[in-house]
Amino acid sequence: MISKGETPSQCTEMKQLAIFLLVAAVVLIEGQGQSEPCLLWMKPRKYNSASVNVLLKPGTQIRDMFEKIPFPLDFKLHIFNVTNPDEIMRGGKPRVNDIGPLYFEEWKEKYDTVDNVEEDTLTFTLRNTWIFRPDLSALTGEEIVTIPHPLIMSVLLMVQRDREAMMPLVKKGVNILFDPLESAFLKVRIMDLLFDGIYVDCSSQDFAAKALCSGMDAEGAVIPHNETHYKFSFFGMRNHTEAGRWVVYRGVKNIRDLGRVVSYNEETEMDIWDGDECNQYIGTDSTIFPPFLTTQDRLWAWSPEICRSIGAHYVHKSKYAGLPMSYFELDFGDLKNEPHNHCFCRDAPDDCPPKGTMDLSPCLGGPIIGSKPHFYGADPKLVEAVDGLAPNKEAHDFTGSPVSAAKRLQFSMELGPIRDHELFGQLPDVILPMFWVEEGASLNKTWTNQLKYQLFL
Repeated sequence: MISKGETPSQCTEMKQLAIFLLVAAVVLIEGQGQSEPCLLWMKPRKYNSASVNVLLKPGTQIRDMFEKIPFPLDFKLHIFNVTNPDEIMRGGKPRVNDIGPLYFEEWKEKYDTVDNVEEDTLTFTLRNTWIFRPDLSALTGEEIVTIPHPLIMSVLLMVQRDREAMMPLVKKGVNILFDPLESAFLKVRIMDLLFDGIYVDCSSQDFAAKALCSGMDAEGAVIPHNETHYKFSFFGMRNHTEAGRWVVYRGVKNIRDLGRVVSYNEETEMDIWDGDECNQYIGTDSTIFPPFLTTQDRLWAWSPEICRSIGAHYVHKSKYAGLPMSYFELDFGDLKNEPHNHCFCRDAPDDCPPKGTMDLSPCLGGPIIGSKPHFYGADPKLVEAVDGLAPNKEAHDFTGSPVSAAKRLQFSMELGPIRDHELFGQLPDVILPMFWVEEGASLNKTWTNQLKYQLFL
């Protein structure tokens, strides 16, 4: 039956969305009285029917929606604008201002699919496409912001930490490529930083400059623009491009394997971390989860963006709109006190990232630390070291709708002084936030009612 004001296609899309969320079985609630994002697991009553619907076999409705979600995800991005770069250059305490969000539609598509019936697997290539929505954004994208220079400081800090013998060569190359070298901070138009790109002039024939350009190209930090110039941006090089070749289980032979990652880019495990356990693909790609989990199970998802899996744990029973749910929470833990996670540390247990953070440098090739926005739930010393941070539920847990599936992550630079460098020798040791993103999908009241009355009750 079509409600008043709904077209047949709108009604079909609502049902498809509700079915997709039901079989994916993950709902994120930012409700009253909750201190941080949580995952709510909804158990369908008709188990046999749900088992059939959830399989990733060709011709099933969930397979079609798994391959191409018929609606865009919300992608919201905040920038931490540094307001006192000169003070920081002299060793002062950083001060930042969280500005945004910039709103993008994010379309996910899985194509070139191949079924392997014997192995019960589905192979596909993932593509992400971002489309800027200025009408929904708090910023135009034309604003000028100041952030730690993502190329200069990443190169100098990483080489000083891991390959100090190369510092003279790298310093010379940096001086040539970024002449005049005046600050550890970059003033840049927001959209150039995010998608349009910052130009790097690699036309110099000096060996140090050519070696540095080749190194950045090999690490994937920049992409060629023409014969003499490269371009750098946070997301532009990944927009509407292939995001890896995945193999996942279809769940036909074992429904508890539904969506579980088998391999990525033809590799059955990573070669990133110093330990076999940390290099495993655990969980799904986060767009689907197996049904019928118990309170002892975790909801695991693996992300190539951070080269690791994150698991949500059960907390308590809950309800939303009359639907019984299970309440799950996500946290990044305290690696120093978790021996089974010491392979995510540089030199455990003495050199582990602070509580509530992740060291992403082995994955991203730069001194980048991952955390919740504003270091929410992390070591309080991180918040105290930077003026302008205010982690709290109202600012960082609310998305504007009562029900959504979302993941939020902040990217910070592990800043510090460059030894024997006249310009960068007084920089403070601090984890300085650069930006944070929220990716998710929201249900309005109409779709929530479709989920409740047509599929559950």
